[in-house]
Amino acid sequence: MKKFEYETIYDFDNLYQAYLGSRRSKRATREVVQFEMNAGPNICQMQEELRSQTYKLSGYYHFTIHDPKVREIYALYYRDRILQHSLCDNVLAPYFEKHLIYDNVACRTGKGTLFAMNRLNSFMHDHFRRYGTNGYCLKCDVRKFF
Repeated sequence: MKKFEYETIYDFDNLYQAYLGSRRSKRATREVVQFEMNAGPNICQMQEELRSQTYKLSGYYHFTIHDPKVREIYALYYRDRILQHSLCDNVLAPYFEKHLIYDNVACRTGKGTLFAMNRLNSFMHDHFRRYGTNGYCLKCDVRKFF
């Protein structure tokens, strides 16, 4: 990773925006409330640890869900999730955005479920105009993908 890109991750404004994004739908959890009680100093501490390259990941929550099949989940602690958001939003997303096809909608700004449904609808209309009802749709699941 280039030095400039690394510095972008721990820029205070970027860490603050990542903090705001990380707390969405999680504000009532104990971990988030504790972080928010001293958000400014906590972000400054993260920034200094990243700047001095002494930051250490806190580990993972590990739990199992049954939705509809059994899956093991490893989730970052809140502080580490803020760092992950900053890395993804400020380094990875801008890099990959240039290399993804237009119709890739996974985790991209402005390309949510409605965008995907409209694109699929458009493709289906085009197919129907050209070929009528002749055609196939493949529905599949890749085993153990996650």
